[in-house]
Amino acid sequence: MVDEKVEEKIEEKNEFDNLDEEVPEQKLSDVPKETEQDSMISSGSAGTVYDWSKAPTGIKAPPRVDIDGKTVSINRAEIILPSQDRPWDKTKAGDKEFKYCTFVLHYDYEGQQEFHSGVRVFNREGKYSHPTMTRDRKNQASRLMGLYADFRKKDMNEVTLKEFMSFLNGKPKAVIKSETVLNPTTNETIKKNFVGKFVE
Repeated sequence: MVDEKVEEKIEEKNEFDNLDEEVPEQKLSDVPKETEQDSMISSGSAGTVYDWSKAPTGIKAPPRVDIDGKTVSINRAEIILPSQDRPWDKTKAGDKEFKYCTFVLHYDYEGQQEFHSGVRVFNREGKYSHPTMTRDRKNQASRLMGLYADFRKKDMNEVTLKEFMSFLNGKPKAVIKSETVLNPTTNETIKKNFVGKFVE
């Protein structure tokens, strides 16, 4: 049975964009230098500059293995900014433009990784805002942040993206909960290995 949370029709694009696809190979010239990267993110916003040089380069994801109930370590978490030539989408209200980012967790079990929907950048005069996640637990990224807040016994609204990403890149341990989700494009259901809870 498909999980009724089927991601509230799943943030349409980024969850399934990279499933079983090869991540495009980046040439050295495609990786922004520090000053170029600064210009990709609009000025005036405090936060971290995202380093594209750490993004995957042409490695095909291994076949997904169901690891429900297993305790694994998260080797790293990455937010990969969308390409500049990808068109902007409009919010439901139509008053803002955004693009989806790729948000992926890499587990220490048989090379497994899992993509999470729900991370976006907004248009700030043609440049990207810092990536954002909602604080409502209604999409995959937001639910993951909520589990982190629970683990730290914090109000989710007090969790910054920098704190959250720092935690995920500190090799935390997590118990995996396998969930069935629907691909809105193909109408196929697949099992995904999400974090069920963080553990010491």
